[in-house]
Amino acid sequence: MPALPRPFLVTILAVGFAAAHTQAPLFYSNQNQYLLHGLATAGYGQLSADWLSTTADPTPLFSAGVAAAYRAAGLWPLQAAYFALLMGYFAAAAWLAGRVADLTATPRLLAWAALFTAAHAAVFRVLSVWLTGVDYPWIFQAGVAGQYLLGPGIQPSAFGGLLLVSVAAFAAGRAVLAGALAGAAGLMHATYLLPGGLLVCGYLVAMLRERRPGAAASVGAVSLLVVLPTLTYAGVTFAPDDRAAFAEAQRILAEVRIPHHAVVSRWFDAVAAAQLVWVALGLLTLRRTRVFLPLTVAATGALVLTLVVTAVPNPSLMLLFPWRLSAVLVPVATLAVAARAAAHLPAGVSAVALAAMAAAGVWVMAARVGYATNTAEEPLLEFVRTHAGAGDVVLIPTRFPAVGTGRGSVSTSFTPPPRPRPGSNLIPVDLQRFRLATGVPIYVDFKSVPYADDEVLEWHRRVAWAEAWYAAAPDAAALRRAGITLVVSPRDKPLPALGEPVFADEAYHLYRVR
Repeated sequence: MPALPRPFLVTILAVGFAAAHTQAPLFYSNQNQYLLHGLATAGYGQLSADWLSTTADPTPLFSAGVAAAYRAAGLWPLQAAYFALLMGYFAAAAWLAGRVADLTATPRLLAWAALFTAAHAAVFRVLSVWLTGVDYPWIFQAGVAGQYLLGPGIQPSAFGGLLLVSVAAFAAGRAVLAGALAGAAGLMHATYLLPGGLLVCGYLVAMLRERRPGAAASVGAVSLLVVLPTLTYAGVTFAPDDRAAFAEAQRILAEVRIPHHAVVSRWFDAVAAAQLVWVALGLLTLRRTRVFLPLTVAATGALVLTLVVTAVPNPSLMLLFPWRLSAVLVPVATLAVAARAAAHLPAGVSAVALAAMAAAGVWVMAARVGYATNTAEEPLLEFVRTHAGAGDVVLIPTRFPAVGTGRGSVSTSFTPPPRPRPGSNLIPVDLQRFRLATGVPIYVDFKSVPYADDEVLEWHRRVAWAEAWYAAAPDAAALRRAGITLVVSPRDKPLPALGEPVFADEAYHLYRVR
């Protein structure tokens, strides 16, 4: 039987990788924030009346794509687009892996694909959680501080895969393309401006070492030109109106909303240290390739900036996330180590393993045993979706969680979500999808947050108000003043002062404000 043409084979393997990786149901985790502006613009439900949808959009290009996709064909293109991103991520990894080891022979390519897919496969993540309660395989594809390229589904951070394509392009001698791709990641999500800039600095150092100053200047100019719209938009839209308000908003974001991403002492632990060792091993594996020097320069820059942030824990510096480069370096290390190990895995075993992982990924998604959601809330969501009308605004239980010393959110892992517990009004991790799952505006939730300074302060005020309202005697007049028309409460914390609930089940009550 003749060998398949290589591009066709890589495409087949990429489809298998995307199936094995799987994706969450829509409206999962960060999607509840980043899909909002696009869907509201496109006329999804009543979301254009939601307060958060009227705040400054941190990712306007992504939102424009979401709006266009929804207007054209509804919600399904969002999941199709993520499937395509997964395929592109795999293809870029294969492109780069081919520079680490000789993968021209089909058996070698299949062996590498099996190892790389295994590091991302949903089935092994599910098994890890079932056996140990921890999603250990996640650490071989994600960076430190709970930051990652792929994640559970389509969202702006998934376009960080362009940074992986950028590294592969530089390895293949396409330096200008590499610079443009590094900039394009920042064009989709401003959080990639610094990682992309560090990579471009690494490219420039490597090219200057090769005595190619003209080519280096071209790469720098192209990357800067690509990110210029993002820099301009961010500078105009999120410029501080008041120095004190800006400082307080930055503190709230870094220390209240996302300390598990921003505060080094919150995320640096044995797992993070092991990931850094894995990155070092990956760089050692790449030492004879063209990307060794630029990646080392970029990693050194990220490390120095991280040490600066650790020594000077300023919230604005924390929110630069210099450690976010690890979200690129970890999967690069994984693909590099897999490329070196590919010679030791038989092709026949590799092909069977790939097919099994792809089939298992389909099962994980169909059975919802990976990115699990809380089924207890589904009757409530369905009732609100079908009974709420124009002008309705829902108050859902929310509060500021206690800041501890744990690693923070596990919403991207396969660990089960928390369930409502008696005596607690803390919003379950899945009730964060209330807004998008129903298409009905809510007053506020803790998960989704704006970024402009005055809007962050208003978000903080709303969360504090909601927490105080649930803690005190029910006050219908306060609800009316806030424009709230529906109130959700856990079943074991009824609100008789609001009258009979319009909906009740074993988990929640829903009251209409009279």
